[in-house]
Formats: sequence, structure tokens, C-alpha cells
Amino acid sequence: MAINALIANSDFKTMTNIDIHDKYNELNETFEDFKKRLMEIGYLEEGDKLARDSENTYFIHKKNEWFLQSRRWWGNHSREFTFTHLDEDFTKFMKLLDKILGSLIFYLDTRYVNLAKNVREFADTMMTGLYKLKKTYPEEQKLLCKIDSIILAIIDFKTSLTEKLSNKRGRAFSN
Repeated sequence: MAINALIANSDFKTMTNIDIHDKYNELNETFEDFKKRLMEIGYLEEGDKLARDSENTYFIHKKNEWFLQSRRWWGNHSREFTFTHLDEDFTKFMKLLDKILGSLIFYLDTRYVNLAKNVREFADTMMTGLYKLKKTYPEEQKLLCKIDSIILAIIDFKTSLTEKLSNKRGRAFSN
């Protein structure tokens, strides 16, 4: 992502302290919502199946549970729906990651830095579960590609975040 594009398309340039606080609260609330809904992904074990309920919160069908296939069929939790749900939710989650990175360009505010670090820790947890989900569906190429793209996007976020935080630290102490 080009920094110039972020700056040109941002609403951060003319914000007041109240706006900055409100923007932080919005980002934090959005993150907490995602965290609540996606948290179970981090607890996946190899062989577990992932499903999403009517409130868009993920849950796990543990391997070797009784009537696993029947419950997945009854709840309409097929591999195709897993792909669709991951695509929908992680497209939105990646937009949040972009907003957080964009906010770090403009603010040397500990709230934003701490939020970004919390998101990074959460992303690490999810990546572990996503790798295990890949092992559950070794023959599903479309789903594997989606999971790989999510993992790569998270790695890109973490790399960009590390760069931004090291640049901010350097600017804060140089004079």
C-alpha cells in the first residue's frame, strides 16, 4: 500500500483532538467486534471444522464429535460456506487493518500504537488456527488459496506495522 495513496484518501489531515479520540474509539470498537466474532479461529485444531452462526460469530465443530456430518449438513455449514464466510469477514477485517496502519502514519499516540499491537497479537493467534484449518482441507484448493491469501495479508500487515512502529520510534527520539 502506498503511503501517498493513504494520505490522499485519508480524513486524518484536518482532524481535531476530539476527532482523533472518536476515530480511535471507532477503530477499537470495530476491532473488539471482530475479536469477539473471529476468536474461535485461533482455537482450531487439525481436523476441526469451522462454522458461523446467524450473528456472524464463528464456532468449531470438533473432530470426532458425534453426528458431525449431520450437524454440519443441518446447519448448512459446508466447505463452500466456510469459503464464503472467510472471504466476507476477512475482506472487512483487512479494511480495518488498513485503517489502523493509516492512522499510524499521522499519530504518535500510544492508544493507536497499543491498538495496533493488540491487533497484531490477535492476528498471530488467528494465523495458528488458519494453518490448522488448511490441514483439515488438504484437497480443497479454492479454500486453501483463500486461507493462504488471508495469511499473506496478515503477514503483510505485521511487516508494515513493524516498519511503522520502528520509524515512529526513530522520529520520536531524533532531534
